[in-house]
Amino acid sequence: MKKRFQVKRFLFETTAGDKVCRFMLTDRFLPMLAPNQYIEMKSINKLGTGKSYAYKLCVYFNFLHEKHHTNYEAAINRQVLGFVDYLIYGDKENLRILSLQESLRYSTLSGYVTAITDFYRWLDQTYGSEMVFYEGERRCRPQSYLYGQIYTYQYKYLINRILPDVKGSREYIKWYTDEEKALLCSGFHTLRDKAVFRLTLEGFRIDEILSMRLSNYQATERLIQPSRSKMRQAAVSGYENKLRTVRICEETARVLNDYLFVERPSAENEGGIISDWLFLTLYGKSMGQPLTYHNYRKILRDCAERCGISAVNVRTHSGRSTKVMEVLEHNALHPEQEKSNIQIKALFGWSQIDSIQPYMNHNSEIMANAAYKRHSKKDGGGND
Repeated sequence: MKKRFQVKRFLFETTAGDKVCRFMLTDRFLPMLAPNQYIEMKSINKLGTGKSYAYKLCVYFNFLHEKHHTNYEAAINRQVLGFVDYLIYGDKENLRILSLQESLRYSTLSGYVTAITDFYRWLDQTYGSEMVFYEGERRCRPQSYLYGQIYTYQYKYLINRILPDVKGSREYIKWYTDEEKALLCSGFHTLRDKAVFRLTLEGFRIDEILSMRLSNYQATERLIQPSRSKMRQAAVSGYENKLRTVRICEETARVLNDYLFVERPSAENEGGIISDWLFLTLYGKSMGQPLTYHNYRKILRDCAERCGISAVNVRTHSGRSTKVMEVLEHNALHPEQEKSNIQIKALFGWSQIDSIQPYMNHNSEIMANAAYKRHSKKDGGGND
């Protein structure tokens, strides 16, 4: 028997005459208004995100229909808790529990919780709750109660408590050594991929790099600027780009310039697409199209394997972490050239200096020695 709620793929035409694909939730084959507005919001920057959220909400909607004969608008916290139990254990009512092979990974379970709570937060902000509650003789409508009771609840503690072994941990390389940086730079097959990697070492997020345009780069001054940050569009045609501008080092600029003069023109010409995106796909059916995150992540991991570095330990964000520690250690070694908090925030695009905390290596010997020397001077102690 087919499920009531299903995810279907639709093809739409844009105002520019292009065709775009979207994944939409259907109720008995009819598109749903509010859920699809939410999914469209998630699809704007990356189609795969919208698709993932659509399928997760579809499973949740069918659970509510089959187990509680209700819909998402009338669901309560207890039913969401029941859904989390269902994902972890299976159908306990009919004694059909999950086998070990069927058990979901921690990341998948967390993804369901994120999708549901984020959806209800968006519903509350966009539509609000129309439910009316009664307390004895007094009629009341608590603001945000219906949806708020769902999206404010900390469901993940159930997963953490019940499935500690499923969560696991992965030992990423968070800060590259000089040797690892040199190895990876030598292991890429194209100038484009080397340029992207070197821009991560300048402190940019990978999403920021993939959002860069030709018009954002001033080759002579070695100044470059993203047009998007953390998946949020910040600048469109005709409007001022308020994101940070960074002066890159000579080696990064050299590699980037070589890519622009050697590889990029061929991809643009053979792909038949005139594009302002800085980094383009160089081969295959998508030649001339913007380089995607998933494509670059695979390229980075393949490069790591060629260099004798475990691919699963490599992530696109490590270049940014490495740059943070280079700045902090340079400050420690050369206090006369120390960058101020304002300069550091400007370099990494932070509004608060506290954002530096997750990037810090608290086991840095350079930082430890610098801290020791500072305290020794304050205490009037001598050198060892």
